[in-house]
Amino acid sequence: MASSSNADYSFSKEVQLYPYPTHVNTANFLSIKLSGKTNYRSWQEQMTCLLDSHDMLGFIEGTIKHNQGKNDSKRTHNYKEYREWKRSDMLVKGWIFGSLNEDVMDTVVGLHTSHHVWKQLKNNYDILPAPTSNTGSDRDSSKYQPLYGAVVNGYWEKAREYFIKDKDALTCKINDDDDSPLHVAIGTCQNIYFVKNLLKELNSESLPYLVCKRQQTPLHRAALVGNTKAAKKLVKRNPKLLFITDKQRLLPIHRAIFGAHVNTFLYLLEVTKKHIGLSQLQGHSNPFRGLNAAALLTSVIGNGLFEVAYELIKEYPDMARTKKDISIPLKSIAGKLDAYLSGTKYNFYQNFVYHYVPIKDHNLDNGHEIDQDIENQVRDTTTPNAKGRRSCSNSVFGWIYVKLWEVLVLHVAHVKRLHEDKVKHNKAALVLKSICRELQKLENEGELREHYHEAVLLALEHDNTEAIEEIIKTFPQAIWTKQDDLHLIQLSILNRCENVYSFLVHKAVTDKHVHKILTDKDGNNILHLAGQLAPIHKLNMVSGAALQMQRELQWFEEVKRFALHRNGKTKNKKQETPIMVFRREHKELRKEGEEWMKKTADSYTITAALIITIVFAAAITVPGGTDGNSGKPIYDKDPGFIIFVVSDAISLFTATTSLLMCLSILTTRYRDEDFLYRLPKRLIIGLGLLFLSVTSMMIAFSATLYIMFAEGRAWILYPIAALTCLPIISFVRFQLPLLFDLYTSTYGQGIFDKQSDEKIKLH
Repeated sequence: MASSSNADYSFSKEVQLYPYPTHVNTANFLSIKLSGKTNYRSWQEQMTCLLDSHDMLGFIEGTIKHNQGKNDSKRTHNYKEYREWKRSDMLVKGWIFGSLNEDVMDTVVGLHTSHHVWKQLKNNYDILPAPTSNTGSDRDSSKYQPLYGAVVNGYWEKAREYFIKDKDALTCKINDDDDSPLHVAIGTCQNIYFVKNLLKELNSESLPYLVCKRQQTPLHRAALVGNTKAAKKLVKRNPKLLFITDKQRLLPIHRAIFGAHVNTFLYLLEVTKKHIGLSQLQGHSNPFRGLNAAALLTSVIGNGLFEVAYELIKEYPDMARTKKDISIPLKSIAGKLDAYLSGTKYNFYQNFVYHYVPIKDHNLDNGHEIDQDIENQVRDTTTPNAKGRRSCSNSVFGWIYVKLWEVLVLHVAHVKRLHEDKVKHNKAALVLKSICRELQKLENEGELREHYHEAVLLALEHDNTEAIEEIIKTFPQAIWTKQDDLHLIQLSILNRCENVYSFLVHKAVTDKHVHKILTDKDGNNILHLAGQLAPIHKLNMVSGAALQMQRELQWFEEVKRFALHRNGKTKNKKQETPIMVFRREHKELRKEGEEWMKKTADSYTITAALIITIVFAAAITVPGGTDGNSGKPIYDKDPGFIIFVVSDAISLFTATTSLLMCLSILTTRYRDEDFLYRLPKRLIIGLGLLFLSVTSMMIAFSATLYIMFAEGRAWILYPIAALTCLPIISFVRFQLPLLFDLYTSTYGQGIFDKQSDEKIKLH
């Protein structure tokens, strides 16, 4: 209080009769402001602890009193004592006033002493019997251990005996967490019959005040454990429970979605909307307004409920513009990597199916004009050839096309999964566009930056090009987002985010020259950054040190094509050019790549040498031998012999070529640039020819068996063919993936998307 600083200095040298702790910071004790009946008990506990810890409890209880007296001889002394008492009482009164909200404060304005204020607040807001002392029997949870066991195990008849004997047992604290029997029954008892009977014994108006140590109501507990049946019965008894917060200012609907209890959340969402008017009552909260709205929306997005999130944004647009600590809706949807195509790795066949499987528009609600505009954008961007298919949707071919895909979706598991992925990606795009559209209404640039800054950085970290593109398209200034004084293009190079890099270079950058001349605090241009070693988690995305080295070289060459010509010779503060940085950073990786290449080539060399020995010997000793007079093979006219000769020759020549290729790998100088094309190309040729050689050798051997033993026994062809396929399939199973990785990494489309250089429209 202001008056406390101007206290009577005549008492400064005297022993104070009344405590006056001016050093106390009440914020350390009081975390709750009294807002009404719902949090009176919590507030009372905190205030009582504060006063009791400073021996000032008697002021509110009325036991510390002072009478000025009527004796003239004592009037002066009593007056000074009264002033000291009054000063301490005003301090207590000030503490109480500081912990009240405006509505509650209006009910106690004009009261003279802290005792009167306390009594008035108690009369107004404490509707339950006052709790006994902490040493009382109801605080001794061991007394109710048998009852606790009966509740946990769902023994209603046994628990009912306790309730008959002791009515207070219905609301007592039966464990160390101050849980009531109803809390325990909801949280641990699977017998809903027990909860139903227990609710019949309780007054529905007392349910909001039946709280545990964390200030959680029974509905909080039902939401926390996902007990939907109990939640339905509680809401039916008292819908006000939906809008009462716990100690962390969270509602039951928050607890349900935080625990990923989707069914419970969807039910609570439905009834919360139905009874939303109750949130206007004193001490109640609205989950769709204020800071907690951000936590709710981000949790809905985090659990993948995109359709629910989209509907929430349509009904309560302010939710998209609110944020609380790390709960930022735009950041949440931008960081949901599996909600976008760029976050899912498909093979060629899966990509084909994904792009052509149609999705129905029933997931897109066209309730508002602005939403319809967003939905049309999503249809055109997430569904390739959508316009063409819509144009033929009324034709016979269009009908057949749709029906064919419907059959595939219903009866083919992997097609159904890809269809579900596409629907999910479509809904995520709707949510992303809706949030961006709502954020456009913010006029404060600083506040807007707080929303998209973290979202852009998180999307870049996940290489989420869809989110980056939408954010930059909506907020052009977001392209200059920085982290540690590094711009997006620098961060994308350092973190090897190929999707974001391709977007920034080939689509979004309107003034490429500005990005080409960017440098960091150490004088590194973008080519220096490309020369640095990639993060370990990015390297591990590629198998084998040699292919990792190749991927790093591809990055360096790609950035080199984009950078200025002089960047290749520019030195940083350490007097290093980009290629010097690359060789220093990749020294160990190059050694590992060399070792991997040598071991791989050496193993293939041994295999090729063995095949050469076998097929060369087979060529000399032909099946069935030769004619002693002419020297010609006995079976030279047999078709099987012709197959033997051709396949044996192919096996010999291909094995020899494979051997030479592998030997060239063993004898190379292993320069950094050799890992880009030269070494992978030789390994591809060597491994491919070795596969062809093994196949030809097995065909030659099978032809020999046919010539020698199959005459008149055609059935022998079947086991021969089966056994021939065994080594070939084994080779394909274990070696073909490496060959495929080598080929796609060296000659495939590449890691950088250059299909479109069309700039996006920044508006």
